[in-house]
Amino acid sequence: KGKGSIKRIQWDEIDLSLDTSASVENERMVEYRKACEKVKGWLDDVDDLALPANPLDRLLNELGGPDKVAELTGRKIRQVRRLSKGKMVVFYEKRKGAGRFDQINVEERNNFQSGKKLVAILSEAASTGISLQADKRVGNQKRRVHITLELPWSADKAIQQLGRTHRANQTSGPSYKFLISDVGGEKRFAAAVAKRLALMGALTQGDRRATGQSNALGLGGFDFDNKFGKLALKTMLGEIWKCNKNCLTDAPEKLVLDALKTIDSRLSEALDHGLGTWKKNLAPYSDDTKSEQDHYKMMEDLLLYKCPQLAEQRVKAIGEGKSVVKYLEKLLDGTETKEAIKPKIDEEVKVAMEAGLNFNVLCFLWLFDVGVTEQSASGANNYFKKGKPIDVPKFLNRTLGMNLLRQKLIVEHFIKHLGKQVTLAKREGTYDLGIQTIGGHSVVIEKPRSFCFRGLEAKDERVLLYKVNLDRGMDAETAMQLYKEAEASSDNETNSSATNIGAGGFFGVGQVRIIKSGFYIDRRDVFKEVPRMFLIINQGRASNNCVVVRPNEGKKIWTKEFVWKTWLHGNACQLTLCTDINQAMVTWKKEFDLADRPSSERYQRYCYGRHTESCIFGGDIIPILNKILASSNLNGIGLANDMSLVMPDVVRVEPPGKTPEDDSANEVTESTVDEQAEDEDDSSEPPAVGHKVALKMLGGSVFRGAITECKDDPESFITTFTDGSVVEMSTDEVNKARQLFDTEWTKLVVDADVPKAVASSIEVHNSVNAHAQGATRRPILPAGEEKTTEEYEKIFEEEYDGDVPDVLVGLEFPKKELRLYSQSAHDHVFIPFWQFVLRKLAERLLEEGAHSSRELLNLENAERVKLQQG
Repeated sequence: KGKGSIKRIQWDEIDLSLDTSASVENERMVEYRKACEKVKGWLDDVDDLALPANPLDRLLNELGGPDKVAELTGRKIRQVRRLSKGKMVVFYEKRKGAGRFDQINVEERNNFQSGKKLVAILSEAASTGISLQADKRVGNQKRRVHITLELPWSADKAIQQLGRTHRANQTSGPSYKFLISDVGGEKRFAAAVAKRLALMGALTQGDRRATGQSNALGLGGFDFDNKFGKLALKTMLGEIWKCNKNCLTDAPEKLVLDALKTIDSRLSEALDHGLGTWKKNLAPYSDDTKSEQDHYKMMEDLLLYKCPQLAEQRVKAIGEGKSVVKYLEKLLDGTETKEAIKPKIDEEVKVAMEAGLNFNVLCFLWLFDVGVTEQSASGANNYFKKGKPIDVPKFLNRTLGMNLLRQKLIVEHFIKHLGKQVTLAKREGTYDLGIQTIGGHSVVIEKPRSFCFRGLEAKDERVLLYKVNLDRGMDAETAMQLYKEAEASSDNETNSSATNIGAGGFFGVGQVRIIKSGFYIDRRDVFKEVPRMFLIINQGRASNNCVVVRPNEGKKIWTKEFVWKTWLHGNACQLTLCTDINQAMVTWKKEFDLADRPSSERYQRYCYGRHTESCIFGGDIIPILNKILASSNLNGIGLANDMSLVMPDVVRVEPPGKTPEDDSANEVTESTVDEQAEDEDDSSEPPAVGHKVALKMLGGSVFRGAITECKDDPESFITTFTDGSVVEMSTDEVNKARQLFDTEWTKLVVDADVPKAVASSIEVHNSVNAHAQGATRRPILPAGEEKTTEEYEKIFEEEYDGDVPDVLVGLEFPKKELRLYSQSAHDHVFIPFWQFVLRKLAERLLEEGAHSSRELLNLENAERVKLQQG
């Protein structure tokens, strides 16, 4: 046929009455039209959907449109609603301004800052480098309300974004608002950011009482992944696995009905089986699938061992024809009406709840549905292999697999347990989410290893790795002093005839127990060298805890229940109260001397040495905090000692006799003020050019500077800071900045033992930089070895020329070991976890193209030669 003989027709013109048996072509044409009609129907359905508008466009239009809203994003096209012919019509239009497209965001920023537009919408793509604070130099000085629709995953990105409206020279700080729904799983993401912000806040504030940036920004309530969160999760899961009848949350009847259907259905199957008793029939069969066996084992455990009273009640009800499954079947087949069935079902729900079907049982079933069981939560999946016990992030992650109502209820239940733990800790005076203090009989901080990880981006910043040698024991003299202080305390249960532990919630309802403060001795024959010594101090009626001191382990806090059941009235150990204090001191000293060895060595059974080592990350770790934390991700690598991975702790290392309370609020002593007055300008004098100032930025960083210019009309001062920023300040602001400089000076001199001349320099950002930087960079690796070493961290390592501080704040990772393969050793080797983090961090930076220490040295040498020649 010729080309012109082919006739084209529209799909809807095809005749559906064509004889499809006459030819294949007719059959194809008819099928094609039917398919097109089906697709058209789908498209029509989509057109009829009342879909919400693009969130960004909806915000833009409902807040007043582009004439009133400044949009700072990376997009080129947007949907705008405009009035056309008497009705609102949506138009697609390009974003445009007075200048080039790449200047639109700058123009929009200026519109907002001038007050021409009072609302600004920022996206992450355009948030870098944009300043929207209530600057004194702009027309719009209204207080900013910063609303965050979606929290960034990274804490440093959160700080960067929140810092857009919180900067220097502002008339007022912003008010932060975070939109977080009541969906339980979403709290998991808020918790992750809150944890990172708390970590950053503690590091920058350097005080054990630091609650971190998360509290300051209103996210403190989402910081679940702390010691109280872990304790709350452990307590909550313990009650769930036992199906405890006492529960903090009431079970909604609708959800109780869902659980009751599951229980009645399984019991009905067991009762209908012809062989054996219903209890035996609950067990799974060998021909069941793996998932069926897991489900039947769970139901068997629940009904026979966790809730036997509930099981017996439901078996009786099913035998009497009161199964809720049967009731619902009658409703579905129409044999009974809803009005007739509902009272019967309500009665069965009520009876089941009285028999033990509470919120703990519901959680038991829900957690199984998302793969969390008593065995998996403890990390003991089977006898031969142990996994990671469930932690707070993993628990919150698993809740994402539940429907929204279950998510909300179980997370709220967890938060109730968390609140209970926090309330108890506050009542006992042990509530502290800040920095953990490392101290003991002696503390020695060795000269650190120094790493320049950020290359040309920040070639003067150093991450320092400190090795801390700790003698954790307590000598006889200190123990005696502690005992005398406890004896002198008026609120001590030692002077009470009895303590009703049950009434106080400690243990054993109705039991009366006495825990007397004093020295205790363990005279069992297993201790061949010396009897074990204890100092137990009862902390009084208001507390649930005791202080327990050992010569080799120092001071620890244990609950009264634990002390009583483990040491005072245990099956294996029952301590005896020492009546001869002098003899107790002799024995204490002997054990203290025997413990003078590493903590890995035993001096007798159950007793280990008192000397431990810790590795603390310090220096400029905030800029690369996220990369450090990312490097602690094991990605499937197994742990030696079968320990679980946890976040690092912020720790404060301090020598004996110096406690955080000693420098509470960083008080300045009279002698310190006098010494400073000799070298520094008096902050009470009128401000003048050359006076030193300091400015605290969001995130805790403090920048130093000086007054460089004074203006008379109006009276103001131009200040220049080490980060290059120039800020105009009023007299009050300058005076506050001078006072902050004095406070920071005192911290460096008094707390960190920095020389006064160094602390007075406006070149100093913090004490670490002052010590870490030498005149010339000296890489650890000889030239040419960078490409052959497996220890990647050494590629960035340099010799450290600074002083060693007396007080140190930094990150400590858990004391774990990893088994990794070594190419040079041709075998597996064990390395400490901190070294694994350090190596992974270095490996990651090398992949990103970061400059090595040797490369930086070569660049600096070339620059020096160029300057000399010029």
